[in-house]
Amino acid sequence: MDRTSWIGVLVCLTLLFVWGWWNTKEAARIAAERPAPVAPAPAPAAAEAGTDPAGASPAVASETPDTPSPGTAAADPAPALETTILENDFIRLHLTNRGASVQKAEMKQHPRHLGDESQVITINANGTHGVATLSPAPKEFDTAHWTVASRSANSVTYEKTTPAGLSLRKTIHLPGEDADPYLIRVELATTNPTAAPLNPGTRYLYAGSAAPLHLNEWSIQIGSFWMDKDGDFTYETVDHFGGKKIMGVFGKDEIPFDRFPLKELHWAGVNDQFFTTIIQPATPYAGEVWTSRFPVVVEGDEAASLKKRMFAAETAVGLPSAEIAAGATETLAYDIYLGPKEFSRLKALGDRLERVMHYDEVPILGWLFGWAIKPIASLLITGLVMIKGWVGGYGLAIILITLLIRLLIWPVYAKSARSMKRMSKLTPLMKDIKEKYADNPQKMNEETMKLYRTYNINPLGGCLPMFIQLPVFLAFYRMLWSAVELRHESFLWVTDLSMPDTLFTIPVFGGIDINPLPILMGVTSFLQIAITPKTGDKTQQMIFMMMPLIFIFICYNFAAALSLYWTTSNAFSILQTWLMNKMPEPELVKKAASGKKGFMQRMQEQANAAQEAKKDRATPTGPGSRTKMPGEKGDRHTKKKRR
Repeated sequence: MDRTSWIGVLVCLTLLFVWGWWNTKEAARIAAERPAPVAPAPAPAAAEAGTDPAGASPAVASETPDTPSPGTAAADPAPALETTILENDFIRLHLTNRGASVQKAEMKQHPRHLGDESQVITINANGTHGVATLSPAPKEFDTAHWTVASRSANSVTYEKTTPAGLSLRKTIHLPGEDADPYLIRVELATTNPTAAPLNPGTRYLYAGSAAPLHLNEWSIQIGSFWMDKDGDFTYETVDHFGGKKIMGVFGKDEIPFDRFPLKELHWAGVNDQFFTTIIQPATPYAGEVWTSRFPVVVEGDEAASLKKRMFAAETAVGLPSAEIAAGATETLAYDIYLGPKEFSRLKALGDRLERVMHYDEVPILGWLFGWAIKPIASLLITGLVMIKGWVGGYGLAIILITLLIRLLIWPVYAKSARSMKRMSKLTPLMKDIKEKYADNPQKMNEETMKLYRTYNINPLGGCLPMFIQLPVFLAFYRMLWSAVELRHESFLWVTDLSMPDTLFTIPVFGGIDINPLPILMGVTSFLQIAITPKTGDKTQQMIFMMMPLIFIFICYNFAAALSLYWTTSNAFSILQTWLMNKMPEPELVKKAASGKKGFMQRMQEQANAAQEAKKDRATPTGPGSRTKMPGEKGDRHTKKKRR
């Protein structure tokens, strides 16, 4: 990248750094003002009798079969707590009759820690309630023990009767052979055996929770989402419940939960950095979702979790509320995806489920470049997976796709480099103009623009690569930020491309990690800037030479994959600049006179016209008018006071 591009990237990274710093500062302030949150406790024995665990809202009596209906002689004993495991080669479901739900889902292909196969990633590991639990209201859950009606190798069916007399039958199926291995199916049949119509009332289907996988996971990576009519996708992070913010800071009063009505609910769910839960009804309908958050302890480090205020996101999907006729049965079917956020896998499921990646969710800069980041990131991850299949590793795939991108923009870079070289040759002439018209800035600008027109130079020519490379850089950054494909993938000394490439830690000042790739990135950045044609004064050139140190500081703990991309791009730029420097120097040739005005000339003439109009408005006209003296502030000093 040229120096103009470096400036643009520096501004972007600085904004990201400031955003993160302000969020940390705000979190520390809130933590100091409020009592420390307590991690959710395991469900006590009382929960088995139909009562929510400590810290959760109480269960609704109408959804608890252990309490007999009015007029009933006696209640049958409550069913005992039962668990069932259903699994295939990819997922292991822990089912429970408490709420007839998926207590947790283990990702058999995704170890939690590198080199340790004994623990795997577990979806809803921090949840106090299972996925597919019925919820009558936000933060309220069905905790009754359903009766296990039947079991098979691929499904479990639960039953219960509500105090109102409705019979509920819920079946949880493993994916079929032709379905995605992470896509389970839940069917809920509600039967009205009475002689009068009954309304089941407000009900939600709980999507479970998503919590940070490690202490360095950003809050923006944890949240709830849903797809409404006409592809209206919404993503709310756990910070949403800290109050409305401006650019991620200045939160107001915390809210316990939030409701969002939808015209046409297609799907909704929760996600962390790499994994997600998505509930998708068989047929979209008008409905509602509720979302909330609760504090969690991450990696067993309670002190750090409380200090950083780590939260899990949770959400539930509203069920259609319609009266059920006497003797009729209403059956609802939902597909629930419990698995990794793999772009190609989600895209293959249809209904734009790949939007879950929310690539355009970039702090501060998403509103500016989101329109370009999303399609570019989608192409990058697709190309990355494809190239990896050819070469056998993601590290080499990142290098190859980086080289491919740089080759595609070579013509733009070459034109920009020649433009910068020509501008550097104008430096002596521009210096003379600055000295000659030091007291007349307007004339200085006119002569500078005239100089550009004379030699047919576009002063914005060096900025074009920045506008092309910035969206690509941000797309790479955002794609690598949530690419589960890179998790635990190694390359050379890098053991995990989704994490910093720490070789060892120096035990001073609390521990200093040595990450070679960001250092190598800084060295190649310095070399690339050093061989780029010089423009500007000595101060500007010194600032440019200091930029690699700033980049190292900001990007030191970024994912190794991003540092690898940047280092490769720098190495290519060094080779490209070296080749450009070997080419004959461009000559300053005056542009042949023509009657057609250029863009810069038209802009300058418009600016001069506006300046002249401003002067005309400031000059008094008409009989008796005069020019005000410098000491006069306005007409109020010359008018007589009213008595």
